[in-house]
Amino acid sequence: MISIQQLDSDELTNKVYDLVAKTTIELGHRTDAKTMVTLANAFSFDLKNENRFKILTFPDIQMAFHNGVRSEDQDFMSIPTFFKWVRKQKDLIDADIYKVRTLKEPIEAAPLFRNYDNSKTVRSLTNKFKIK
Repeated sequence: MISIQQLDSDELTNKVYDLVAKTTIELGHRTDAKTMVTLANAFSFDLKNENRFKILTFPDIQMAFHNGVRSEDQDFMSIPTFFKWVRKQKDLIDADIYKVRTLKEPIEAAPLFRNYDNSKTVRSLTNKFKIK
């Protein structure tokens, strides 16, 4: 899988827009198209340019939103909320990387573990989450 930073900007923006639209429906919010486009543009720009998200893939972002909608942290459709959800997902990924690299646990015990080479190639070794 490729990292979100490797995705074409327009492709990423379109994917984020679809995700924002889906999330709006799941939360039962009524958000106009202009607001969703603005959120998608701003968040896709942030994903593309935030160094801390360099190893994340779009399925990671989808899982973050999936979990975020189902948590108590979904009061507003906003960039800070999206960041909160993605940081939680990244924390889970970082924990699995730590388990394998530092604690020498088997990869099977860390479903979100991935190897990355200079932050350019992301390879998911195990992926239990197949979200479309």
